[in-house]
Amino acid sequence: MNQPATPLRVLIVDDEPLAHEVLKAHVARVAHLHLAGHCYTALEALTFLHEHPVDVLLLDLNMPEMTGLELLRALPRPPHTILTTAYSEFALESYEYGVVDYLLKPVSLPRFLRAIAKLPTATPAPAPAAPLAPPPAALLLRDGSTTHRVAPADIRWLEAYGNYVKVQTSAGRLVITDTFRHLLSQLPPADFMQVHKSYAVPLRLVERLEGNVLTVAGQALPLGAAFRQEFLRRWTAPLG
Repeated sequence: MNQPATPLRVLIVDDEPLAHEVLKAHVARVAHLHLAGHCYTALEALTFLHEHPVDVLLLDLNMPEMTGLELLRALPRPPHTILTTAYSEFALESYEYGVVDYLLKPVSLPRFLRAIAKLPTATPAPAPAAPLAPPPAALLLRDGSTTHRVAPADIRWLEAYGNYVKVQTSAGRLVITDTFRHLLSQLPPADFMQVHKSYAVPLRLVERLEGNVLTVAGQALPLGAAFRQEFLRRWTAPLG
């Protein structure tokens, strides 16, 4: 195998400390690999990947809170990935994600080296981000007979309410005649996202996630399963 001019940056993601030690020792034996970091949860890895360049992901499948395959689904452009697991039943499904190889634990050095030999010698540069349209300065929202001028920054969350939408703002709650989807489309997409069939929130106000419950400006709101992966990807990204 032709060695690249610069070492490939490797991130280990595994919830088992012993697995970290084995993989770190294997990485240290390969001259063209560089250990960029190691994480014990997929959520920790999401944050790391948004903040640091990584060429190769050594990824465990079975982890609490978020699995390895869920992590791959949350990444728009995942690094070259080698899966490491004690279970063989996910092998076929994992190749749908374009993984380089699938290693069963305990990972021996010869088997690790065969997986590394499959890696491309160069990592394509990420595509430039598309420019975002400027957000509206304010929305005109009609509650009953009164029209309110509301800046997007003052909105805490949206809640679908039949043929109406409840808009929680810093000044109180409005109930307006509009569709949930149409109102959400009027808000800056870089700041707001739908997190449940009935709720949308500004990402900057999400304080924490516990199971499937978000705390948004001090209020507990549900996180729907269909929106979880995209929420995790965006919420853990660096704030612009």
